[in-house]
Amino acid sequence: MDSARKFRETLSRAYQRFNVLQRGEKRCFGVSMSQCMTLELLYQEGPMNICALARQLGLDTTTVTRGVDVMVRDGMLRRSRDEKRDRRRVLVSLTRDGTVLAERLQECGDAYCARILSRIPAEQREDVIHSLRVLVDAIDDLPGECC
Repeated sequence: MDSARKFRETLSRAYQRFNVLQRGEKRCFGVSMSQCMTLELLYQEGPMNICALARQLGLDTTTVTRGVDVMVRDGMLRRSRDEKRDRRRVLVSLTRDGTVLAERLQECGDAYCARILSRIPAEQREDVIHSLRVLVDAIDDLPGECC
């Protein structure tokens, strides 16, 4: 088996297992994984417009708009005009309830990742983190296009 295939299969297995287990960890908060990702992204990055949010989440704007609509209705997010730059531009941001939930999701994610790291020998943990950073940088450097 060539390296590219082995890498793809390993990465795919890691991604699937991480998401399945993380979904179970965060299900108790009553939000979908898409909502979790939205809340956590806005918590980390601050207010952004739908296009930027969709780009960061890797989803199309229609999907993100529908999700944001639900989260606005449920009191987790708010829409507001960008008074500083362009009043026509609408920004999405966390409400107070959304911020509290995002903080709880971050804590849950940190605890989950700590449990994963505890299963990796202590002397290899920094190597794993470094390798993941190298991987993310390599992915970020690729243009977003089909094969």
